[in-house]
Amino acid sequence: MTQQEPAPTAPEPGLPVHLLVRRHAEAAPEATAVSWENGSVSARDLDRHAGRVAAALAGFAGRPIAVRVPAGPDRYAALLGVLRAGAVLLWSGTGATGERGRGILEAMRPAAVLTGGPGDELSRQHAESTGVPLIDVGDLPDATSAEPDVPLEAWAYIAHTSGSTGRPKGVPQTHAALAQFSTWFATEFGLGPGVRVAQWVSPDHDPALCETFATLVAGAVLCPVPEPLRAHPGRLLAWLAEERIDVLQTVPSFAQQLLVESTERSRVPLTLRRLLLMGEAVSEGLVQGLQAAAPELALANLYGPTETVAATWHRIPHDSKGIVPIGRPIPGREVLLLDEQDRECPPGAVGEIVIGSPYVTPGYLGAEPGDPVFRAVPGRGPGPWYRTGDLALRRADGLLEFRGRRDQQVKIQGHRLELAEVEAILLEHGSIAECAVLAVSGADGIVTKLAAYVVPREGPSPAEWRAHMRQRFGEVMLPMVFRTVPGALPRNETGKVDRRRLAELG
Repeated sequence: MTQQEPAPTAPEPGLPVHLLVRRHAEAAPEATAVSWENGSVSARDLDRHAGRVAAALAGFAGRPIAVRVPAGPDRYAALLGVLRAGAVLLWSGTGATGERGRGILEAMRPAAVLTGGPGDELSRQHAESTGVPLIDVGDLPDATSAEPDVPLEAWAYIAHTSGSTGRPKGVPQTHAALAQFSTWFATEFGLGPGVRVAQWVSPDHDPALCETFATLVAGAVLCPVPEPLRAHPGRLLAWLAEERIDVLQTVPSFAQQLLVESTERSRVPLTLRRLLLMGEAVSEGLVQGLQAAAPELALANLYGPTETVAATWHRIPHDSKGIVPIGRPIPGREVLLLDEQDRECPPGAVGEIVIGSPYVTPGYLGAEPGDPVFRAVPGRGPGPWYRTGDLALRRADGLLEFRGRRDQQVKIQGHRLELAEVEAILLEHGSIAECAVLAVSGADGIVTKLAAYVVPREGPSPAEWRAHMRQRFGEVMLPMVFRTVPGALPRNETGKVDRRRLAELG
């Protein structure tokens, strides 16, 4: 397919993902569904295990269920079981997740928490304080129950994204949205029987759901990355080769680490067939480096907010040079570029990315109606629409190029954050009078760290501030440097913090 051709139309699935997965189990029961630690789980066994989970959740239809199961087959049986029971997924990792994870559990009040074994510390603490049951999915009796008919418009999962108040925002998505994107993803990227797909993305990051269910609905082989390897490029590179992984989805900054490991350190070749880049801007240097190191590797760039699952994609040609586009709309999405008066921008002009789609989230949980980010576009019907705050330019060939943010929201290491959230959490520390946080980008435009400019009440204590941030964010720790500012932060004539002057402080 050339750049000028439109993206293919994804088939409308017509069924939620758990029923699409069951179809494959019925058609090929002995096929490997999950490959894990030198063993495998067949489609039939995964289906039976999901049935036991669904039976344990009988009566919980429509209620949120937290899944905090370690990586492995039990985790994916738990996810499928929640959906089969008609409940709503809250998927997160295990271990230390900071007060952010604790706050999500407290706000969502799940009807149960699914664990592997006795559960991690946060799960046990939540159960003790609320009386919510912990259900060990690895120790369930053989049982079946009548499963509810789950309409496509019902909620399938709730993801969480950053909020300016310091509290994560709940983003519900429907079975229709999850099934449509999973089906398109599987079709577009050639997933099918025998194709081995790494499940690398952290459960706290919603693309993990998409790569998981796209693999399972296609009857491909899901290969969860062991947690000790996930953040270590050298060990992961060797694992990718040993496990004969065909497809990996990751963020560009980590792909860069894999490239350096492969070409400069371990010299282990990058054996993937397809690498999907998402969550951050893709640099020209990364593309050229990957294509030189692995000429047969197919590259794609995916863009989109949690509020719409995703929005655009671009198959990166082998002779790609210059800015890497975010591409064209994924089927089921209309993408406009609007100026400040809601007029469509002509080719070559920069405007805000506004997405219209039946798969736009119905809104943030607990938010007052009328949020302006979901405001209708005049003359284009009621939508639903989502105003991303991202800026882009439409080239003459129709491809979109990402051009940054309208506000202070950034993506760092694949996690989307609002700088105001980081500032709000820093201000909770008693030694800080005021602060401002800036994103620091490398030469390729990718945000590499955050710089916090702090006016202390007492003597500066960066170690205490860093510990405070680690407590709040847990393992999703931010690469952050601290700069103390005596007296007060610089402000402009409107009274706002003058971030340009802050940046000049170094």
